[in-house]
Amino acid sequence: MTTDSGSLANLSTPSFPSGTKTVYADGWFDITTAGVAGNDVPYFRFFSGTTRVADIYRYNSNGQLWLRVTAPSGSFVYTKLIAGSISLSAWHHVTMRVTANGSKSNIQVWFDGVQKYNSSTVSMLGSSLSKVQLGAEHTRQKGDEYIDDVVIKRS
Repeated sequence: MTTDSGSLANLSTPSFPSGTKTVYADGWFDITTAGVAGNDVPYFRFFSGTTRVADIYRYNSNGQLWLRVTAPSGSFVYTKLIAGSISLSAWHHVTMRVTANGSKSNIQVWFDGVQKYNSSTVSMLGSSLSKVQLGAEHTRQKGDEYIDDVVIKRS
């Protein structure tokens, strides 16, 4: 990531074939510098078309791990996955599996080998997935992060 005003740093998968329902993402992340309080440093972001429908991130203000899901109404639903602070300058293993199916979507999250979330009744906007993104989605989302050993599969 970068701290330059107006900058944007991310990488994403090529678009998945139309109708892709399930995507698995796994990788190692080392966030060395948190960004601005009140913002976040993302791990994985899942999209349906151009809409982010589910993502997990480290919240800069307190270091907690959060899941954010876009509800069918377009509003966000937040779930705290780790109450304590995720350490900076340490490698963490993050895994997320999303199956898009509208009000019966399935999301699973593991952090450092421990399952933190598993629900097959997530009410999520969209019934297919188009891509997974790592890094900032909008400008000025500050933070320094190393990413390694990423695997993304669709089924």
